[in-house]
Amino acid sequence: MQRYFVLVVGILLFFAEPARAEFYRWVDNDGKEFFTNDQRQIPPAYQSRATVVKPDESRVSVGKEPAVKQGPTTVSKEHKDKYGKGEEYWRKKAANLRLKLRDQQEDYDLVLKQMDDQSSKRTHSKKKKTRSSLEKKKLKLEKDITRTRRMLEVDLPEEARKADAYPGWIRE
Repeated sequence: MQRYFVLVVGILLFFAEPARAEFYRWVDNDGKEFFTNDQRQIPPAYQSRATVVKPDESRVSVGKEPAVKQGPTTVSKEHKDKYGKGEEYWRKKAANLRLKLRDQQEDYDLVLKQMDDQSSKRTHSKKKKTRSSLEKKKLKLEKDITRTRRMLEVDLPEEARKADAYPGWIRE
């Protein structure tokens, strides 16, 4: 019985093929890239666009040997834009705009609270003049917030693109 078992296991191992899982890749309408090893997980709209990903055997290592023989390591220079400004400059510029926007939003919220407090008290004498000044301040802050948001979301990315700076440098 034991010999029979060993013989069956030996035959199964002899004819067994290496296990390979196919990986599938697709890109959605927003340009996001997705990977899966289960073809059923691919949304029906992207079934026709999904492609099989072929593994790069040169990058696979078995045992203690690295897959790629490494020569002497070289220190890569930090990337700079075409004006010589690096990642730190762009990150600081974006952070300053975010801070300015947050401060403006806090001021705006404070003005809204003050206006709400005044409207709940409803005294007409001197408060009408104060309310008018609060309205002016509110409108000015709305313009400032819009301007700063545009600088952060439109102008700065465009400036970075023109300067050949990495887009990731201005993201949070």
